[in-house]
Amino acid sequence: MIRLIKNFFFLIFEFIYKCKKTLYKRFGALRIRIKLIIVTGLLFIGLTSILSFILLQNGIKILRANRAETCSMSLLHTSAAIKDDLLAYYRYRSDVNNGSLPLGHIRETILNVFRENIRGIEYAAVVDRQGIIIAHTQAEKNNMKISPADSLFFAGLEKTFQRERKDVIEYIHPLFSRLESSTNGKAYLGSTILGFSKKEILQPIHSTSTTIISATISVIILSVIIIFFIARRMTGQIDVLSEGVKKVGRGNLNVQIPIMSSDELGALAREFNSMIVHLREKLQMQKFVSKLTVQMIRKRSSSAELPPVGERRLVTLLFSDVRSFSTLTETLSPEEIVRLINIYLDLQARIIEEHGGIVDKFMGDQIMAIFLGETMADDAIHAAVSIQRSIRELNKRRKRGGEVVLTLGCGINTGSAVMGNMGSKNRLDYTVIGDVVNLASRLCAIAKPGQIITPIDTMRSLNEEYPTIRLNPITVKGRTQVVDVFEVDYDRAIIM
Repeated sequence: MIRLIKNFFFLIFEFIYKCKKTLYKRFGALRIRIKLIIVTGLLFIGLTSILSFILLQNGIKILRANRAETCSMSLLHTSAAIKDDLLAYYRYRSDVNNGSLPLGHIRETILNVFRENIRGIEYAAVVDRQGIIIAHTQAEKNNMKISPADSLFFAGLEKTFQRERKDVIEYIHPLFSRLESSTNGKAYLGSTILGFSKKEILQPIHSTSTTIISATISVIILSVIIIFFIARRMTGQIDVLSEGVKKVGRGNLNVQIPIMSSDELGALAREFNSMIVHLREKLQMQKFVSKLTVQMIRKRSSSAELPPVGERRLVTLLFSDVRSFSTLTETLSPEEIVRLINIYLDLQARIIEEHGGIVDKFMGDQIMAIFLGETMADDAIHAAVSIQRSIRELNKRRKRGGEVVLTLGCGINTGSAVMGNMGSKNRLDYTVIGDVVNLASRLCAIAKPGQIITPIDTMRSLNEEYPTIRLNPITVKGRTQVVDVFEVDYDRAIIM
């Protein structure tokens, strides 16, 4: 069993050494939970196996020592009991009357040893100095001669000797008597032999080995199960965090990570939840800030300095304003007013953004939008036409449902404006100011429901996609000359 365990671990280490690159690559691709289970499990299995191996070896050593001591004590006791009879046997062997008495005692002693039911004993025997078995528990072997090699081997022993023979373990003890004439001061009398069943003798060792190995395997299996649940609990927080990060990556900020522990992972989950709250707050705050401001912040977020005070840019402004809205507010509740105006403002904002515009601000029921780029005038006209047409379709549906409808007018102007941070030290707004803004607002104010008005300068930059109608010139505060204005006749568009 021990040899099999050694070979098993040797094969495992050999396999790991040969395939270490492949295993390292595949191990790196595993989930943290699996890695933790494998590393912790292997470490525990290794330590448990080493401790069990040491315990097993020590147990086997102790059992072998106890077995050897027991067998040796039985052998020494038997040898001591027959020594005097063996001397008498040699002394009276030729005496017909007295020679058989010591031999009978020897054989009786051997039989008594066998009758004691010593665990595992198979036979007991006494061999004289000539190699003749003079006493044996198996009577048919009495007076048989052992092999010359064994006879010579027994005579050369100095102390108790143990040897294994097929299914039997033999303990051999040489017997000596004092003889001063001898070179070593003693004479060899014979040997006492006790044969024990190898199966019976080793059975406690095998039983102990099986018990220890079974206990080790049980502990390893139980430990792997415990490690699995511990790893699952430890990595559960990581899995939840990972799923939360994926949801945030997909734009879902309605994420709340459950706190599953009070350790560092739990603290990380709390910080993640706090980060999500801040992100939601910032997202909500962005709704109250123009996209132009957001773009400026993102562009210059890497710099600690404030952007320049202002810069002059060529822009196109689109103003739209609801007509006769003030009279409606007198008949509607505040909730109904907010719900109604938001329907129309949301529709306009979406159309403006679809045409490349930026909603700079909402001013009550009015929208101010900015268009930039080479096609900004056309983009603004397209957006205004799309707004008027969409409002018309919306009003048709609302009238059929018996709901309140709104109409609006639009003013568009192109020109040079100052773009920059406007406001106080504690409250800034990134927007545009200038005469171009004032004129666009003025045009929006005079526009009738469903009307789009633009000055002649903006009209000249258009691609003549829509026909125009010349209106009466208007006077604008701050200008000495009147302004020629035109209405965009989108109902008679050349290209629909």
